[in-house]
Amino acid sequence: MEWGAAELFRATGNRRYLDDAQRYARLAGSKSWMGRDQTGHYQFYPFFNAGHFRLHGVVDAEFQKLLEGWYREGIERCRSASDKNPFGIGVPFIWCSNNLVVALVTQCLLYEQMSGDGRYREFAARHRDWLLGRNPWGTTQFMGMGAVSPRDVHLMTTHLTGRALRGGLVDGPVYERIFQSLQGVSITQPDPLAEFQDPRAVYHDDGQDYSSNEPTMDGTASAILMWAAS
Repeated sequence: MEWGAAELFRATGNRRYLDDAQRYARLAGSKSWMGRDQTGHYQFYPFFNAGHFRLHGVVDAEFQKLLEGWYREGIERCRSASDKNPFGIGVPFIWCSNNLVVALVTQCLLYEQMSGDGRYREFAARHRDWLLGRNPWGTTQFMGMGAVSPRDVHLMTTHLTGRALRGGLVDGPVYERIFQSLQGVSITQPDPLAEFQDPRAVYHDDGQDYSSNEPTMDGTASAILMWAAS
């Protein structure tokens, strides 16, 4: 609602839409999945609030500081979480964890554009690199990208045609307890990455594991924004 009102104000100049956008911005604040160990599946969807970014360019300096602060609060919660994570990653490994990584990187990048504050540049790069293969499994999280990428994905068209959907982002690692709790999830062969699995994060390049290796449409679309903002 904030994002929509901001766009309507940009299109029409009608002050009523700007007032609505600011009201919705205050309601949203910094509330998100950031800093949480667990959330309901898609409880905080969409995982990144683009409304704060689009509103930033049409409000006064005082409100701009509020918007920047809300982004910064979320990033700081993730940074604190990363300090406790053995992989240095600041997102919970719930289902669709890669969507959260994309959202975090995007928020860091757009926060810097809004504020001129580059303090999170290395933090964002670490999470971007996690998606590009700097992870315990040594594989990119995008189909058809990098020296090692997901091949046996949970996608019927790939199984039928043998063609990878180049650039498609998979769901990403999950807590082992999530992998073990979902119906119909398994692996169909001995896990070649078994020695790199950890109760705190498992990933399987196996078509039967829809919890970590299913292409995610919304995550892939969100990644386009992440790359565009980089």
